[in-house]
Amino acid sequence: MSRRSIAPPILLALLFWWTAIATPALAADPVARAALQSKGTLYVGQQVLIDVDVFVPNYFLQPPQFPAIGLPDATVTLQDGQALNLNETIDGTPYAGIRRTYIVVPRRDGDFTLPAAEITFGYAAVPGQMSQGKASLPPLRFTVAAAPGGAEGTPGVVASKVTVRQDLDPDPKTLKAGDTLTRTITVRAEGLRAMMIPAPEFSSPQGIRIYPQDPVLSEETDARSQPIAGVRKDVAQYLFPDAGQYDLPAIELSWLDPATAKTETVSAPAVGVSVTAAPASMTGLAPPKPEPETLPFNWFLVCATTAATLATSLIIWLLARLLSKLELAWETSRSDSRQSEAAYFRHVEQACQDGSPAGIAKALDAWSRKAGIMPLRSWLLHYADEQTVEVYDSQQQAIYGGKPHAHAHGLDTGLKKARAAWLTKKDPKPARWRGKALPQLNPGWDSP
Repeated sequence: MSRRSIAPPILLALLFWWTAIATPALAADPVARAALQSKGTLYVGQQVLIDVDVFVPNYFLQPPQFPAIGLPDATVTLQDGQALNLNETIDGTPYAGIRRTYIVVPRRDGDFTLPAAEITFGYAAVPGQMSQGKASLPPLRFTVAAAPGGAEGTPGVVASKVTVRQDLDPDPKTLKAGDTLTRTITVRAEGLRAMMIPAPEFSSPQGIRIYPQDPVLSEETDARSQPIAGVRKDVAQYLFPDAGQYDLPAIELSWLDPATAKTETVSAPAVGVSVTAAPASMTGLAPPKPEPETLPFNWFLVCATTAATLATSLIIWLLARLLSKLELAWETSRSDSRQSEAAYFRHVEQACQDGSPAGIAKALDAWSRKAGIMPLRSWLLHYADEQTVEVYDSQQQAIYGGKPHAHAHGLDTGLKKARAAWLTKKDPKPARWRGKALPQLNPGWDSP
């Protein structure tokens, strides 16, 4: 047999072997399960715990989003606390699972069925790759029986254990007429939510007024934030207007233990109250207190207050005038500084640094007019050195004589020295041309 005829059977065998191995992983789908955690007979008002497990092949990349469930004639909540991680092998494929528990409190007897709901999550269908998955909540069905001990139309109390604590403040043997007694009843029920604990019935003897307060509900949890017991605290105040002996009735609560199917009763004991007569000073028979004397009108205080107010107003007005004058003087000083001869000369120095003949000529013209030293060349002949005069003439020739270029090197330094000499020997009268004839318009510029 040739090598060519052997190759196809070998390739087919390898393909079949790979398909046999890969088929379980490719066919593995997410799975959802629901099971009753609560065992035995279920009663109205009891917390029915339902465990919901979600399994995926490989592992989760996003936790399952357990939906809110609506069930007629029942209250359904998702138990607080951390989820339980699970591992299981199904048909030879390893699965990772997460368990959450729903708490169902039925308000009637009969059959209940969990409604259809979808649980979404992300998992690694292919290791290292995210796949979005979902699983349907199985339609779990369970039956609830009526609990004995409940009033008509009201479910009985179903709990593992119920305790009642009573607190009194103050001591009921030390009251006087007109005092109040605060009675606090705290009910703790294991395996029952606080909202399901019925309100205690506070009753009082004839002539005693009672003022109940709003209850305080709380939940006890374990280290994993799982609920242990519900706690309800009720407070009532009794007002005793008259002296005498009174008995406050006991407060009883019947409850059913689902583990034993027996009804038990707990109670807060009755309270005997002794009220003595109030002292005469505390009753309304005491003579009325005299009315307080009316003090005479204090003219001195009124005049002193008025004078102080006027003085304060005058001081504020004077300070406002003074601040206004100071502001005006400051603005005037700033304006004078901006319009001073020194400010104009700073513009000349800036123009010399820029080197533009037109800019230098404009700044020099403005400064010479401000300083009163026109014509400027006559002033330069009197105070500046020859080099400064030559640089100035070259600038003028560049503007008016048609020369293409003129440098301003050293002009600012020469002008600064000339100005310093001028300020030292400043004549009250501005420097003017003292010749009999006017100087040439462009001195020396027409020479070849």
